[in-house]
Amino acid sequence: MNTKNPSANLQTTKGTKMTKKIYLASGWFNPTQAEELTRLEEICDSRDWIDLASPRRIFVCPPDAPKETQDATFDGNLHHIKTADFLIVNTRDKDIGTIWEAGYAFANDVPIVYFCNGLPSGAKFNLMLARSGVKVCTSFEQLEDYLDRCFSSESLLFEPYDKEIE
Repeated sequence: MNTKNPSANLQTTKGTKMTKKIYLASGWFNPTQAEELTRLEEICDSRDWIDLASPRRIFVCPPDAPKETQDATFDGNLHHIKTADFLIVNTRDKDIGTIWEAGYAFANDVPIVYFCNGLPSGAKFNLMLARSGVKVCTSFEQLEDYLDRCFSSESLLFEPYDKEIE
């Protein structure tokens, strides 16, 4: 758990609409990753209180991009992570860039909700990820329920991972 900022305040002022910026860290480099990311984007898009920052939509940096484009992409992603109210981090295939983004968010006191679709019953989740997140969701339905409960309670709920770790 990020002890400096264990939860983000989702409260709103009377008469105003609550909006929270979520940075969606996820790979999209194979069909399974791309399909999951699309579903995660749809889940966030369907909640009008979420202002979604999904790098796939904002910054696409081809492998042969010039240094200036690479730098702008890197700096843009850092800005969106640091200014997010919290991250949703998809751990599918343990994409190294996604895991790096989670570490950067944690170091900058930005809460993290991990998403690991299909974690089999009895499977172990990584210790460093488990301890750095406010929640670990193992299905789309669980993530939707969690987001809806956060909205209803007007706070990012701290529900630490309590199963076996690796």
